[in-house]
Amino acid sequence: MNINSKTKRQLKIQNIIFYVLLIVVVILLAKFSLKTNVSADWTANNRHTLSETTTGLLAQLQDDITIQAFISTNNDYREDLESLLSRYQKYSDKLNIEYINPDFSPDLVRQHNIQQQGELVVSRGSQQTHVFDLSEQSLTNALISVSRTKEQWIVFIEGHGERSPFGKENYNLSTWGEQLKKKGFKFQALNLVEHSQIPTNTAAIIIASPERSWLDGEIGIIQDYIANGGNLLWLADPKTHQHLSALAEQLGLEFIPGTIIDPNAQLLGIDAPTFSLINDYANHPIGEATSSVTLYPKAIALEPSSTESEWQQLSLLNSQANTWSKATAIDKNMLLEFDLGVDSSGPFSLGYLLTRINSEQDTNEQRIAVIGDSDFISNSYIGNAANLELGIALINWLTQDDELIAIPVKTTIDNSLNLSRTQSMVIGLGFLIVVPLVLFLIAFLIWRIRRQR
Repeated sequence: MNINSKTKRQLKIQNIIFYVLLIVVVILLAKFSLKTNVSADWTANNRHTLSETTTGLLAQLQDDITIQAFISTNNDYREDLESLLSRYQKYSDKLNIEYINPDFSPDLVRQHNIQQQGELVVSRGSQQTHVFDLSEQSLTNALISVSRTKEQWIVFIEGHGERSPFGKENYNLSTWGEQLKKKGFKFQALNLVEHSQIPTNTAAIIIASPERSWLDGEIGIIQDYIANGGNLLWLADPKTHQHLSALAEQLGLEFIPGTIIDPNAQLLGIDAPTFSLINDYANHPIGEATSSVTLYPKAIALEPSSTESEWQQLSLLNSQANTWSKATAIDKNMLLEFDLGVDSSGPFSLGYLLTRINSEQDTNEQRIAVIGDSDFISNSYIGNAANLELGIALINWLTQDDELIAIPVKTTIDNSLNLSRTQSMVIGLGFLIVVPLVLFLIAFLIWRIRRQR
């Protein structure tokens, strides 16, 4: 190529134009990046994307909520925390986020009793709660807790051997109680002999499988509470439901004698035939909030006592057709067989939801749930399948918080890569042979092209 002064001048002009255009493109891209925020979540379970429940809650926020993040600037979790909080701010301008370095703010650390790096303090007015782990579930539960416009008091009836939310034993309900606390609920135990009135700020009462008989006056207190529009969750069991037969009569329900036998539980590797497996839920917010099957160790079936009732009755938990109810006592080693004329054949309902409007002046819907098992939310079994989801959804519904359903934990299911032996060999040979060969061929072609010039 013959290079003269004219050619050199043209090359200089071309270079100047190229650099000018490059600078213009870089400036335009920078401005575009500042005004545009586009992201894509390619994880298998969308763990970097907020759930619809969270985004819906953020869109409904009416009051400003402050989130104080106590974390050092150089902490390893700082980037993850900022990423999580930025996703929340994207959907609401009601969130005021403050990052506080605990090393330089000892007064605030003592004031809020901060216990660890990355701890969040979520507050709205005088309401305040702490978040200790970086998860959508915990943070959204905290937002739900401080967003409640009134205190939601749950009253657990005691004095007859009921299961307790304060007891740590396997048969008690402390795990469920802790989850209710995280949702912003407050609860107390009430002995009807010592206190003859239900507190007026009670959102719902819970009767969790009493083992001893009630006094007529105690039953009368509950009946009056229901007659006046109170909400109730009654957890019954095959051997304890008879203590409150008068209550069942008032609700228009009756229990089918015996314990449900469900052969379908063997599909989950459960050998005990008294475990009932439910995956058929009513078309209802509670059913929608329950993502998978629920398990009931020893359940009793329910049915309406008459076709005419002042309650709107909905069967929430429906068993399979091949289930049956063993009317006689069950021995651990006995061979369970269907006894024609004694036992009852399925399908059954393990739970009913009752609703009604008490008067034209009171437009609030009275809500009652009767479940034929109390073991499913006990400390022993609440972690099985979707039992916890159902237990939380029941309380949200009873307290008129239908939209505040539990948010599922997003497990990291795409961190591990499982390869077959053939796939491993292909990848290994690819890096050992194919990639070096391709690089060699590219280098050889470049060398040949230069030689031909």
